[in-house]
Amino acid sequence: MIDDKKYIILPTPKKMSDSRIQLRKLDDDDWKQHIFFHILKCYKEIHNNEVIKLIEKEKLKPKANIEEAIKKFIVKQLKNDKRFDTHGFIVNREPSSEHGGFYDLKIQHSYWGKYFSFECKNLDSTSKAPTSSSINEYVYNKSKQDGGVYRYMIGKYARDFNFGGMIGFIIKGKTDIIIEEIIKKLRLVFDKNSVGELTDKSIVRNAIENNNNTFNSMHIIAKNNKIKKKIFTLYHIMMNFSG
Repeated sequence: MIDDKKYIILPTPKKMSDSRIQLRKLDDDDWKQHIFFHILKCYKEIHNNEVIKLIEKEKLKPKANIEEAIKKFIVKQLKNDKRFDTHGFIVNREPSSEHGGFYDLKIQHSYWGKYFSFECKNLDSTSKAPTSSSINEYVYNKSKQDGGVYRYMIGKYARDFNFGGMIGFIIKGKTDIIIEEIIKKLRLVFDKNSVGELTDKSIVRNAIENNNNTFNSMHIIAKNNKIKKKIFTLYHIMMNFSG
């Protein structure tokens, strides 16, 4: 079932070998390309009407949780994808991380010694601009000392790796406008900030296969009590289900 998202360009990762030896030779970039392929393919094949109906159904519940409902739907789509399954990928929901966080999505493979974690956030918008509350929850909410991006910066997520992911569910609004607001917030919070400081390269737009619903933010993260620092790449993927 293909929607009209013809604008989404899927990566062309290396062919998955049947040989364990060859699979173990794949590097992190190879594994990430496979995961980007499956996530973008999942988004491309979803009919927005399916998500809109799901949202309306969720709103009827006494304790509606739209974000949770969409996450479950995404996981189901991935698990039902035969290629995702036959390639040996596993996706988990809400497994506790080793540092006290709870991953929204955690994609793994038996022959990759790492995993790719994704934090998912709803992004809503008025007729003119994204709501500040949803942008804050995505990046950093000062009053809560929390936020999707912020959790990576303080080592709550993916502490031992130099990459992680954010997925934004756009339930109302335009993708390009919301991306610009996220980038503004990232620069406001992390420019010259000792926690997750943005690098000189800072933001890489259209980062995954030149798709304009993707971008990267590059951060400097202290490690081991600030003795050692590393460059951390956060991959951002927007999924617009607003119709």
